[in-house]
Amino acid sequence: MRILTTRFGELDVPDDRIIHLPEGVLGFPNDHRFVLLEHDSEGTPFKWLQSLDSSQLAFIVMDPHAVVEEYRVVLDAESAGHLGAEEIGEEFAMMAIVNIPHDEPIAMTVNVRAPIVVHTEKRIGYQIILSNEDYPIRHRIFPNELVARS
Repeated sequence: MRILTTRFGELDVPDDRIIHLPEGVLGFPNDHRFVLLEHDSEGTPFKWLQSLDSSQLAFIVMDPHAVVEEYRVVLDAESAGHLGAEEIGEEFAMMAIVNIPHDEPIAMTVNVRAPIVVHTEKRIGYQIILSNEDYPIRHRIFPNELVARS
């Protein structure tokens, strides 16, 4: 599939790299096809989740395990039904959407309450909302002390 994006220009996306999100992402229910792209810096935990349905829509994402030790997703019955599994195993990848404030990038946060869970072989995923209130919608990536000094 060949697409033109506002952020990355023209992309040739092989069918086996397309991630299908049948219910979209919260706030973007009409975008169902995405591709995961590497960030331009080597070794960074950040990636881009580019929509194939809207050329201007791309999310910065990261693995929530990179910022929350022992991050654990417990699936409710509906999420388990969507994913076809009772629990998250090695066949799944998780990503969480990053929010970077324009005026203070060091204050970036990641939504660990609503991860996108993708079956890596089937390339089908869902954004699920966790009931665990220990996982906030705006989890600081950098410590508060570091943000305060900036």
